[in-house]
Amino acid sequence: MTRKSKAGIWVILAVALGAGLVYEHHSGGRSSGPAGMPAAIAAVAVEIAPVRHAAIADSVTSYGNLVARRSVNIVPEGPGQVEEILFADGQQVAAGTPLVVINNRIAAAQVQASRAQAAADVQNLRRTQSLEQQGLDSTYSLEQAQSRAAVSQANLMIDQQKLQSFTLRAPFAGTLGTRVVDVGAFLNGGDKIVRLDDTSELQIEFRMPSSVIPHVAEGIPVHVTIPGAGKSLAVEGELSFIDPAVSTDTRSVLLRAVVPNPRRRLHPGLFVRVSLDLAVHPHALVVPAEAVMRDIGGAYVYVVDGNGIARRRVIETGLSNDRLVEATSGLEAGDRVVTVGQFRLQDGDPVKIVAAGAPVNGSS
Repeated sequence: MTRKSKAGIWVILAVALGAGLVYEHHSGGRSSGPAGMPAAIAAVAVEIAPVRHAAIADSVTSYGNLVARRSVNIVPEGPGQVEEILFADGQQVAAGTPLVVINNRIAAAQVQASRAQAAADVQNLRRTQSLEQQGLDSTYSLEQAQSRAAVSQANLMIDQQKLQSFTLRAPFAGTLGTRVVDVGAFLNGGDKIVRLDDTSELQIEFRMPSSVIPHVAEGIPVHVTIPGAGKSLAVEGELSFIDPAVSTDTRSVLLRAVVPNPRRRLHPGLFVRVSLDLAVHPHALVVPAEAVMRDIGGAYVYVVDGNGIARRRVIETGLSNDRLVEATSGLEAGDRVVTVGQFRLQDGDPVKIVAAGAPVNGSS
């Protein structure tokens, strides 16, 4: 065989190989059946979900710490020795409940002395009044007796108030913490004995981007959850304060919310997640978030028709959260969209619908 004949054979083989590759490309890489006809495309196992109407919100999230509505340290006004402790750690108390008695013997004696002096001055005043009416005493003496009686009454009230201050009472209803002193301890004025917190309502301060200001107002709902606790510790509060000034450093605004705590499930100091709904569409057409895919052309989903064929459908989206996406066009209520297995689909592929959680790795 000549060198020219061999070259011709190699050219023929190259052309045949190229034709085969072109056919393989246009056939999608799928195998052929008898007589060169393409084999039936295998159905792709997928999970689906219906398109439905539901409420969806445009939410923003922040984090902060819960603080008690009111909180105070129970302290004595002046120095003294703890004589009696009338509460238990963690006890819930009403406003005015006696909590601690400081040694008050000197104060009690002073009240007795002031009471005796006041009684004597009142008696002297009455005697002077009688004499003045009979013309046996001067008006000046009567004025002096009246002054002494008034001063004695004022001193008695002061001493009684001092005596009362030696019994420390709860200024408001709340829950006591752990006491830090024992009976017999000597305290100076201002020394802490126990902390009292009003946890019937809790507050949380948090910051949001300044862009939320046009969309929020005092009184709007606030959703509060504890990270990791799920819905078991989810409560609803309301926005109670919007700082009129925006931080020039962070371009954020300080907000405050009030959260009811009727069953005392929440405690001051807890780190919580706060969400505000900036916009709510109560009857939006929604699809599961995992059904929506995106490319350079925008968002799309695969819709399964009545013949079990997956059709690519371009959609326009609106509000979204971590579970749902609003479809503003391209879908109707009742359409079935693919939620699992869509990454292996092409437009027009047959599908096999499987139950949620079933393996969808293969085709059948």
